[in-house]
This record gives sequence, C-alpha cells and structure tokens, in this order.
Amino acid sequence: MSKLFSLIRRDFRHVINNVIALVVCVGMIVIPCFYAWFNIYSAWDPYGNTGELKVALANADEGYKTKLMHANINIGERMVSDLQGSDKVDYVVTTKDKALEGVRSGEYYAAIVFPKDFSADMMTVLSKSVRHAKVIYAVNEKKNAIGTIVTGKVSTAVQNSIDQSFDQSLTEVLAGVLSDLSGTLTDEETLNLVTRLDSILGDGAQDLRDVAASVDSYQALVSSTGSLLENSDAMLSSAAKSGNGTGDLMRTTSSGVRKLDTAVDGATTSINDALQKSASTFDDVKGAIDAAYATAGGSTQKLRGTLADVKAEVDARDANLRDFQSKLNGTDTIATQWEQSLGKDGDPVTVQRVSELKLTIDGLSDRVAKAIQDLDDLSNGIQSTIDDIDRSRGDADASKAELEALAERAKGSVTGVQASYEQGLKGSLGRLADTIDGAAGDADALVGKFSSTMADVTDTTSGTLRGLSKIEGDLGTTSKKLRDGADKLDSMRGTVKAAIDSGDMQTIRTILSAGPTSLAEFVSSPVQTDRVAIYHVANNGSAMAPFYTTLAIWVGGVVLCALVRCNPSEAAMRETGAKPRHAYFGRLTFFLIIGFMQSSLVLLGDLFFIRIQCLHPWLFLLCGWFASLVFINIIFSLTAAFGDVGKAIAVLLMVIQVAGSGGTFPPQMLPKAFQAVYPFLPFVHAEKAMRCAIAGLYGADFWVAMGRLALFLVPSLLLGLLLRKPVVRLNHWIEEKIESTKLM
Repeated sequence: MSKLFSLIRRDFRHVINNVIALVVCVGMIVIPCFYAWFNIYSAWDPYGNTGELKVALANADEGYKTKLMHANINIGERMVSDLQGSDKVDYVVTTKDKALEGVRSGEYYAAIVFPKDFSADMMTVLSKSVRHAKVIYAVNEKKNAIGTIVTGKVSTAVQNSIDQSFDQSLTEVLAGVLSDLSGTLTDEETLNLVTRLDSILGDGAQDLRDVAASVDSYQALVSSTGSLLENSDAMLSSAAKSGNGTGDLMRTTSSGVRKLDTAVDGATTSINDALQKSASTFDDVKGAIDAAYATAGGSTQKLRGTLADVKAEVDARDANLRDFQSKLNGTDTIATQWEQSLGKDGDPVTVQRVSELKLTIDGLSDRVAKAIQDLDDLSNGIQSTIDDIDRSRGDADASKAELEALAERAKGSVTGVQASYEQGLKGSLGRLADTIDGAAGDADALVGKFSSTMADVTDTTSGTLRGLSKIEGDLGTTSKKLRDGADKLDSMRGTVKAAIDSGDMQTIRTILSAGPTSLAEFVSSPVQTDRVAIYHVANNGSAMAPFYTTLAIWVGGVVLCALVRCNPSEAAMRETGAKPRHAYFGRLTFFLIIGFMQSSLVLLGDLFFIRIQCLHPWLFLLCGWFASLVFINIIFSLTAAFGDVGKAIAVLLMVIQVAGSGGTFPPQMLPKAFQAVYPFLPFVHAEKAMRCAIAGLYGADFWVAMGRLALFLVPSLLLGLLLRKPVVRLNHWIEEKIESTKLM
C-alpha cells in the first residue's frame, strides 16, 4: 500500500509544482460542467417561446349564403380571427400567394390557408350531400426539424379545433348573425325568419330522434349478435369435447377387438396345439387300434385298457373343442352388437369388416359343431367296442374297421376347424382391428384440426364479443346524446314558438339577440379534461438534466484519458518501486479523484446555479459521484488495455449511448438494434437513478438502478487487471506505427 500511496503523492506533487499542468487539470474539471449547464439551460423551456415562430394565415373563403336569411356566413374569417388571438404562435395574416411564397423562402415556418369553399363545405352538414371541409397546410421542413414538429402540432390543433368545436362554432356564428340581423330586419321579415327557424328546429329534432332510433336498432342487433356468438361458442365447445372423445372411443373399440382376438387366440392356443397334434394323432389312431388288437395277444383285458386310453384322449379333444365353441359363440354375440350399432350410416369399410367377421364365425361354428359330433361318434364307437370286448371277442374284431373309419372322419373335421380358424376368424379379427385403428387415427387428425380451428374461433369470438360489447356501449351513449340534442332543440323551439304565438316582436328580437357565446356553450356542452401529473417535473430543463449530466460525466472521463497517461513512466516506477498492479490502481486513483471533482462541480451547478428541480439532492449527488466512479473505471480500463484504440472505443460507446439510452426519446421509439442493447448501456441506469432523485422515488427503483450500474465495475476491472497483459505488446506496436507517421 505504501508504494501505491507513494505513486499517488508523486502524481499530485508533479501537478501542483507545474503551473501548466495545474491549469490543464483545472480545465479538465471545468469543461464537463459547461457541457451540461449550457445544454440544460438551452432546453429549459423551448416550447415557451413558440410565440416567435411565424406562421402565415390566409383566408380565401368566399363564405356561405343560407336559405334561412339573406346573410353571408364566413367561417374561415371567424377562424382567422380566433387564431390571431392565440399567443402560442406568431400568426401573420396575408394572402394565399404570399403565404405559400413565404414558406418557400423561409420567411414563415408554415402557412394555413382556408380555401374559397371552406364555409360552403362545412355547412353541407345541414344538407343530404356532405362534403368534408379542407384546410391547406404548407410547411417548410428544410428550415428546422423541431420547428416542423411544433408547426405540425399547430396544424393538428387547428384541425382539432375545427372538428371538436364545429357545433359550438357553427352555433356561435349563427347566433351572432341572428343577433346582428335582429336590429336590421323589419317586423315582417323577423317574423318570417323566426317561423322558418321554428320549422328547421322541429325538423332537426325529429331527424335526431330518427337517427337515435336507428342507433337503437343497431344496438339491439349488436346485442343479438353477441348472444348468438356466445351460444355458438358454447355449442362449438361442446362439439369439440364430443370430438375429443371420438378418437378415444374408437381406440377403446380397437383395443377391445384386439383383446377379443387375443382372448380367442389364447383360449384356443391349447386347442390349436391339440388340433395340430390331433391331426397327426388321428393318423396314429388306426395304428394305435391295430397295435391294441395286435399286442393284446388274445388278452381282452389288455385290449380293453388300451382302447380306454384312446377314448380318454378323444374325450379331452372333445372338451377343448366345446370350450372353443363357447368362446366362438361369445364372439358372434359381440359382432352382432357391433353390426347393429353401426347400422346403415356407419363407416362402409368397418361395416364390411364386421360382416366378413360374422360370416367367418358362422362358417367356423358349423365346422366346430361337426367336429364335436365326429369326436362324440368316435368316443361312442370306442366305448361300444369296449362293451363288445366285455361281451365277446368276435364283436370286438368286427368293431375295429368301424373305429378306424370314425377316426379318419374325426381327423378330417378337426383339420377343417384348424384351417377355418387360421384362415378365417383370426384374419377377420385382425383386419377389423386395423380398420378401427385407421378410423381412430383419422378421427384424431380430424379432431386435432377441429380443436385447432375451435381455438382460433374461440379467440376470435372472445375478441369479437369484447368489441361488440364496446360497440354496444358506444351506440347506447351515442343514442343518448342524440336524444339529449333533440331535447335541447325542442326546448329552443318551444321558446321560439312561444314568442311567435305571443306575437310580441320585442320578445322575438330579444330571443334573436341572445348572447351567441352562451347559446353555443348550451348546444356544444364540451367535456373538460382534468390533467393530473404523476412525479411532476417543473420544466423541460429539469427533465433533461439526467441525460445531459450523465453525458457530461462521461465526456469528462474521455477528456481525462485523452490528456493524461494511463500508465506511469518508467522513472515513476523506479522512483516509487511500484509494480504493475500498483501502477494501475495508483494512476486510476488519480483519475477517480479528478473525476470526483468534475462530477461534483457539474452536480452542484445543476442544483444551485441552474437550479433544476430535485426532490432528493443527496441522492442526486450520490448517483452522480457513483456514475463518475463507474464511468472512469470503464474508460480507464479501455485506455490502459488498448491505448489509443481504447480511447476510440470510449468515444464510440458515448455515441451509442447518446442515441440509444432513451435520454431524449422513449426506448420503445428507437430502432430495434438500440432496443436490444438498451439494458447493457451504463447511461440507462445512471439516468434512471437521477430521475428518481429529481422527480420522486418509487419503491427501491433508485437502489436497483445503482446496483445495476455497479455491475459494470466487474468487466472493467477484469479488463484492466487480467486481459490487459496479453495485449501490451500489440499496443506498443500500434503506438509505434502511429508515432512513425509523424502526424499522430
């Protein structure tokens, strides 16, 4: 640490003892504050001086003559008169040609021209063929970018004034004209005028009520449409649920068929083996019978025992076949139920497969019954032979040929059953299961598409229902306003009619000369907006202070690194005995102290010289000091690691942050590239913390912004302490090449 402090003391001693170096350091401290103060002051209230912007006004309106009275209504002239009373912009009244020429020459920022048919077009609102009135707006976009924006707001304000206040302006103009005429018309002309006015007011009120009735009809239609959509959505949702169960039902059916196939196959495995075994066994039955007779050697007891064994084997085969017949009957019952459930409207392929299965089962059932009968006959024949043996030898010999014939016949029946099972039933069950599997797959695909479509339909329906609900509410509001307007017209007509009925001309003249302004307010009933400022900022300069202050602190760091070496000289290293890490932190400390002085002067000047609004001055100072510490670390590490290239990178970062930190425009208005890098710019978090200090805190926003700003210290220290070493030689080589030009 002693070497570090020795290096720091040496740096400041050399600055204090050298007048030029001291003056340069003072300049480095002062320059950033001018950068911030001048910009903040120039942006203090730029829109407060818009009254100096010259905008030409030209009225070419020829006016409009109403059928109600012989008078010329010139709304363009009224609008020019109203605009001249505004102090927002310096309106200059001139002719159309001079106005447009003045915009071209740069004398005026913009020009507003009311064309000759302006009043006539506006008054078409009282006729069946409505034409939109147009105002010519010409602007010199070359003269100044912000001036164009301000004058553009002027044109928008004029348009809004015409659109939003037309009923008030029209009523005021008409009332003013009536007031003017009341003193010039004769009694007869006045009575005719008021009679026409009474008729017009009555027609107008009725028209408004007719329109309100039409609006009510549309509202009812919208309400019915909403109910229909809700019912349709519920019905489609139910259909989607049913569709979702279709594939599951088909897969369950297919699984049942396969289980049936497996059950029949499992139940008949033993009999199938027995059938295969019997097919060869029955070939040996005759041999067994022959052997029984031959080996008996005249012993009836031995012959009887052998035939009893053969009968037991035949009875076992018979029992297996009967079990198979029971399973087959169950399968036939299930197939019959499927056939009935499918009916005529079922899938043709599935219906065909079930019919084939039924025919196969019927054929196989007949073969099994015949085989059982043959086995019964064989068993009975063997039993009869055994009984013959018990009675006499001769009868037993006579039964031998009969037994051999019965065995041959039983063999044929069993072989037929085996073939029918393998070639018929088993194949039919497999094909039926495959068909149902395919149908289930198709159903799944169809249900998937239907579900996807249903999701889109549901989303669309939900959005449409919300839109219809809003439309229904708006239509209801419109209908109410139309009826209120009709009631007001009726009220006015009642007053006029009462005056006509009284025949008192003085009363009629009093009505006509009523105050036009109060009459216009009565008709228009304008809505007022109560503007509430959250986190109020007194002026534009205070709002821009975070951006310009942050920028000034960064500029101070760039100037510092441009004028002061980041690496101590070899003489300084020898004198203090410092190592590279001491050199890095020692010179960084010098930079940080100068940066602290820079930021302090900028921040204190903002508060006490420029006098920006600031609710939390100490937090404002803390944020500025910490921003200086972070910025100096970043700029110093770049310069120490990459030399002159690092200085260029620091300037490039400043340019990117000026454009992309959201200091002047909201980040959402910036191009996508800037929005992508926005969270990774140090300016963003420093400005956010300063805004919290200036306008007010919300939760822990200030400290969160400070924490995010602190994260930038990590990469800067890694760059300066670790990554700097590998590029030292490259930096020396670049510096040598630059210095060799004798230019840089």
